[in-house]
Amino acid sequence: MNKKNIWLISQYSYPPGKSSWRRHFDLFRHFNKNEYNIDIISGSFLHNSENQHILKENEKERTIDVEGVKYHILRVMSYSKHIDRLIAMIQFFFKVIFFSKKLLKESKPDIIMASSPHPFNGLAGMYLAKKYKCPFIIEIRDLWPETWVAMGATTRKSILYKIFAYIEKKLYKNANKIVTLTANKDYYTSIGIDEKKVEIISNGVDLESYDSNLKEYRSPLTFSKDNFNILYTGSHSQGDALDVLIETAELLSEEKIVFHLVGEGVIKEELKKIVEKNNINNVKFYDVVKKYEIPSLLKESDAVIMLLRDIPLYKYGMSPNKMYEYLASTKPIIFSGSVANDMVKEANAGISVEAENSKELKEAILSLEKMTIDERETLGKNGRKYVEENYDTKVLSKKIEKIILNLLEDKNV
Repeated sequence: MNKKNIWLISQYSYPPGKSSWRRHFDLFRHFNKNEYNIDIISGSFLHNSENQHILKENEKERTIDVEGVKYHILRVMSYSKHIDRLIAMIQFFFKVIFFSKKLLKESKPDIIMASSPHPFNGLAGMYLAKKYKCPFIIEIRDLWPETWVAMGATTRKSILYKIFAYIEKKLYKNANKIVTLTANKDYYTSIGIDEKKVEIISNGVDLESYDSNLKEYRSPLTFSKDNFNILYTGSHSQGDALDVLIETAELLSEEKIVFHLVGEGVIKEELKKIVEKNNINNVKFYDVVKKYEIPSLLKESDAVIMLLRDIPLYKYGMSPNKMYEYLASTKPIIFSGSVANDMVKEANAGISVEAENSKELKEAILSLEKMTIDERETLGKNGRKYVEENYDTKVLSKKIEKIILNLLEDKNV
C-alpha cells in the first residue's frame, strides 16, 4: 500500500523540546506511520520561545525526525520589530516554494495543509496545492487581521487590514477545508463562506504525556498550606487581563488567599510595579517553568485561574492551551471571560464570571474557597472527565485524519 504524503506548512511549528507549543506534533504523532509520511516545513526563528534559534550559524536548513514526524527547518531572519517580522514571513514564503522542489524528490504531496496565524503560510500552501494538484487545508489558529482590530492595533480602514483581509478571503475561497480551533462558523458565514467547508479541531492536551510528566517530575515550586493558593500559568500579555486579577487580589487582601503568577510576557514588569506601588502582598510572581513541570506545579494549587479581555472577538470562542492543562489537572477552575464556548461551565469544572469584572471575580473566589475539599475535588474530576472525552490529542488526531481521508476519497471519485 502506498503511503499518503502530508505536507504541513507552519513557520512557527518547532519539534518537541524546542518549544512548549506542540499542536501539530500532537495531532500527527498518532497517525500510523506505515500509512502516512508527515512532513512539517517550519522556520528557524521563534520570537516567543526559550530556543529562539534552532539552526547553527552555518546551517541553511535541517531535518529532524521525531517519532516519524519530520520537521524541515528553513533558515529565516531573526527579528524583534514588527516590520522585521513581516519581512521574515515573506522570506519564509519564498523559502518554502524553493524547498518544495527538494522535498518533491522524496514524496509528492497528497494533501497540503497550511497553518496561520500569518497568511503567507497559507499562500505558500495554496500555490503548492495548485501546482501539485492536491487538496488544500487551511488551519486558522488566529483570525488575522480581525484580532488586530479587536486588540486596538489597527482599524478596518487601514491599508494593512485591507491587504490581509483580501488574502484571508482568497485562502478561504481556494481551500478545500478550513480547520478552525473554535466554534466560530458564524464568522465564516458572515464573510460568505459555506459553513460545510469549516471543521472545528480545537487545541487539546496529550494526557499520556501529561500523566507521565506528573509522575516523573516534581513541582519546581511549593506553596504554604496555610493559604488558599490560586495559580496562573502562561503569558503575561494584554490579552490575559492580569490587571483584573491584581485588582481582585487587592479586594481580597484581608483573606488568606494568595495568587501565584508563573510565566513571562511584555506586561510582567508593569504588573510587578502595580503590585509594589499598591503594597499588594497576596500576589507572587515566578519565572517560566519547563513544560514537563506544569502538571506537578498545577497539583500544588488549590485552584487555577484564567482571565480574558472583554473583546468582541471572543464571541466566536476561544481555545487556549492552558485551559486544557487546567482541565487535566483535576483542580477547580476560576474563569473570567465572556466567550461563546465556556468550557468551565460546560464541564461543571469550576466557576465562571463575566470578563473584566473584579467584584464578580472576588465573589466567585470566595465562594470556591468556602466549598468543602470534596466539593472542589468533584469540580476538578468533572474537568478531567470532560477533557478525556473531548480534548485528548488522540481524539483530536482522529478528527484531522477523518478530514484528510474524506478529501482524498473525494479527489479519487
